[in-house]
Amino acid sequence: MSGRLLRKDEDVLDHAREMAMQGKIVVVGASAGGCRVALAAQAAGHDVTLVDEHPQAMKDMSFDAPWFYGAGLPSALLNDNSIAQAVLEGSPELIECLESGVDVRVSTVLWGAFRNGPNSVNVGRPRVGLVNRDGNEILEHDTLVIATGVRDFVPSFKGWELPGVFGGKAGIAMLDLYQVFEGRKAVVLGTSELALRFIRSALARGTEIVAVIEAGQEVYAGPEAAAWLAERGIPVHLRHVVHEALGKTEVSGAICVSLDGDATFAVDCDSIAVAIATLPNIELPAAMGCKMHYDPGLASWVPEVDARGETSLESVYWLRDDASSEALLASIKGETNADRFPPHAAQTQPTLDYIKTWISALHESGGDDVNICQCETVTRGEFCGIAPPSYLGQGLRHAQSPIVHSDAARAPRINQDFMKRMTRVSMGHCQGKRCRDEASIALALRFGVDPDAIRPASYRFPLRPIDLALIADDDESEDIRLHWQMWPYETRQD
Repeated sequence: MSGRLLRKDEDVLDHAREMAMQGKIVVVGASAGGCRVALAAQAAGHDVTLVDEHPQAMKDMSFDAPWFYGAGLPSALLNDNSIAQAVLEGSPELIECLESGVDVRVSTVLWGAFRNGPNSVNVGRPRVGLVNRDGNEILEHDTLVIATGVRDFVPSFKGWELPGVFGGKAGIAMLDLYQVFEGRKAVVLGTSELALRFIRSALARGTEIVAVIEAGQEVYAGPEAAAWLAERGIPVHLRHVVHEALGKTEVSGAICVSLDGDATFAVDCDSIAVAIATLPNIELPAAMGCKMHYDPGLASWVPEVDARGETSLESVYWLRDDASSEALLASIKGETNADRFPPHAAQTQPTLDYIKTWISALHESGGDDVNICQCETVTRGEFCGIAPPSYLGQGLRHAQSPIVHSDAARAPRINQDFMKRMTRVSMGHCQGKRCRDEASIALALRFGVDPDAIRPASYRFPLRPIDLALIADDDESEDIRLHWQMWPYETRQD
């Protein structure tokens, strides 16, 4: 009897060891959830490195990643010292990590992650590529926790390339994190919780909200949010969308149009905050090869994870949001009942439906001649019609459809990588960070297919544009220089 009990206790201990994280841990993203995980791992005795790309250099912000900053970046961002101080002061969790001895890497981009796989059998211990202004580092690790948060969803409309148009998350960052927001009069698109957060921060810093535009029939954040807006005298225009951002060199106003007729009105403003929705940052798990599935509640492909947040790749974890870290924290502590936490509950208001409402309204009111891709100057009509790039000076001989016909039930109906190659939408310098999401939903609406039947455009390393000089020769030893073989001849002969 005692032997059986001893065997059972040993099984429990073995299970606990399997559940607990081991060795070196890299946490990507200094969100509240990411910092909590880093602190817990540090307290549990792990060697922890916390990586975050903020504060970003202005040139990195110009790629609109991770948030849609737009073209109107304030010159105050060039003051590196004041920006760094503002970011630290606005991030108490990050300061706690520093004080607790976590190896914190700020202004550092994780541009790639490498591990053994079908096409790379000699990597050995998993490693990540980190780059900052000082250079590049290849960091080995045992566990990778991805807590990269969300990115802005910003659909197209006429004039959306003007300085002064930005995403809601970027606007909040400019207001609260970097503290350099310069707008005086703002129009807000959307009535989501994101929009409410931007409005609160903007009002607190003296920015006037001259109009809130909502494509739906009611305030999306609910009746309490509607009452809050009404109490402050903020005009909310339901069943309206922005028709055009006015201005030659920057936003000077906006024309809005009713969806129930042709009535329009103009408003003076210097800022247009597109606060419709945010989408998960999935670049890293997707590029690593994690198994993905489509989540309508998030309007995005996301990694498949177990109750602890572990992806299909061993020792790679993904935090859906800050609230989803409880099971992961239990796993870090080696608790044997870490799987007791239920799966993340589905959102009561699917983001996909709200995004579809906005894209349908904007495309119906604005037409096919609006550029969906800023980088390559491709219109909505050219993209959905699979028109060749305009610089070729050639049109299609026959009308084409992107629909793929297959007898396989689970085969994708549309391949976004194919559309990308044919039209160059998402092939510009931002690499689809502005347009890939609208492009996918536009295809779904235009051709009547479900978003999960569209194979998403692929991600690849490096995840951010980086200076090649920073990564060119960081890990090249003298032995490599001496014996490196160049085709068709050897570099040196003895």
